[in-house]
Amino acid sequence: MEIGGFLWKISYMLHVISNAAFFGATLLAVIACDTICTGKNLKAYLKLSSVFVTFTGLTGILLLSILSMSGMDDLTNNPVGQSVLVMIASYTLVLFIFTLVVIYKGGEARIYKKMFSIMLISYLVAYLSRTYLTT
Repeated sequence: MEIGGFLWKISYMLHVISNAAFFGATLLAVIACDTICTGKNLKAYLKLSSVFVTFTGLTGILLLSILSMSGMDDLTNNPVGQSVLVMIASYTLVLFIFTLVVIYKGGEARIYKKMFSIMLISYLVAYLSRTYLTT
């Protein structure tokens, strides 16, 4: 059980760090979209953010598998399970919008700003609901 607790702590720390890094990069992209949404800067943002999104997903899967080992059969029964469901839905939306950002080749800054804003609001809703449900 000691190894499971250690894995939980390490993966949770890495999950939170990668989430915060992606949230910060997206916030910066929303605020300074005129400079970030240009060719070279956008490519750098996409490379860096894809690492954070992938790392968030992998650590989230690890955390969910560790959580389910302790008997989380029905996620709708308790507040922690409900917050996990909200986070899964939010991550799915963010992943979908991020994929759209990657394949969008129009180069129009206002469309990028709207997509970045959707990702930012999704993260805010997920973490506000997690805070509300688990406290």
